[in-house]
Amino acid sequence: MNKIKFGIFALFLGISLALMGCETTTGVVSPSDDEDSMSQTDSMDQQSRMADADKKAAEEEMTAKVAAPAEEPEPEPEKIYELQTVYFKFDNSDIQDQFKQIIEENYEWLKDNPEVKIQLEGHADERGTNEYNLALGERRGKSVLNYLIALGADPEQFTIISFGEERPVEPGHSEMSWAQNRRVVFTRL
Repeated sequence: MNKIKFGIFALFLGISLALMGCETTTGVVSPSDDEDSMSQTDSMDQQSRMADADKKAAEEEMTAKVAAPAEEPEPEPEKIYELQTVYFKFDNSDIQDQFKQIIEENYEWLKDNPEVKIQLEGHADERGTNEYNLALGERRGKSVLNYLIALGADPEQFTIISFGEERPVEPGHSEMSWAQNRRVVFTRL
């Protein structure tokens, strides 16, 4: 009976030491409980070592986070002035009064930014032949450029290209779509 009590005491002592993180345990194990006690003690030692390794890894991770310099937030990109689009009536390259104001606003920005090169992109709706629409897009681009030059713009700051009907902004086949496609777009090069 004393041997059993002593074996149980030794087992609890071994478990307590293992849970406290000690690498070795001492104690007397009775010969009858030797195999069971050894397998339980080995299992406890293995669990204790795994817990110690996890604890050490967590401490190292925390130390690395504290030691690493704080990341600077990326600066917000500078806002770029968006040059406005000029729209045209059907089969026409004349600038309407309402769009003269838009060209003048674009000109004010361009005057303050003479290093920026601009491509005037002429567009047309899908009605008409491809050749006719390419020519119409070019006439629209020239019309806008001439207005800019009359305001005082440097012609060397601009190029003109016509896409005709090839790059619709609205793919529909209605007057609303066509009206969006008859345009000159200011594109920064």
